[in-house]
Amino acid sequence: MLRTRMRFVFVALLVSSFVAATPQADLAQGDWHHPRRDYSVESLRGDYAAVATYGANVARALGTQTLDGVGNLKGSAIVNQPGLNGARTIVSITFTGTYTVNSDGTGTMSLTIMLPNGKTANATEDFVITKAKILGGIPIATEIIDAQEQPSTVIPGGVFVTHTYTRRSE
Repeated sequence: MLRTRMRFVFVALLVSSFVAATPQADLAQGDWHHPRRDYSVESLRGDYAAVATYGANVARALGTQTLDGVGNLKGSAIVNQPGLNGARTIVSITFTGTYTVNSDGTGTMSLTIMLPNGKTANATEDFVITKAKILGGIPIATEIIDAQEQPSTVIPGGVFVTHTYTRRSE
């Protein structure tokens, strides 16, 4: 009986020393349970809310964008922009385009934007997936942040544009 207790105590001490030696960050992160999965065009699919910021809050766009999981996108937005004599004007834009996604979650969107005056403009946005969840074994972006390569095609004056996209549906 004493020998069984001694063996139990020895095993308990051995196990507890192993757990104590394991870095707590590894246990908290759970990295050993969830191997990294690479991103692809399939990672961008669904309905996303889109918020654009022009320069230092010169203007703001609010809209939606649908990504199909095979590299195509379309959407629309309203843009609250500066008008005459300090007034604000609201204009509507629509856009279509394509996108690519690298395995590390970075990528590019190439857009054709239909401007309020009926003309079109092209824009390229470089993005990174900042949040994702696994659905059906595929990492699906739930948040994307980008920076447009060209100055705004909507607001004159060489204004820098960034966007945040948040997935709205499963």
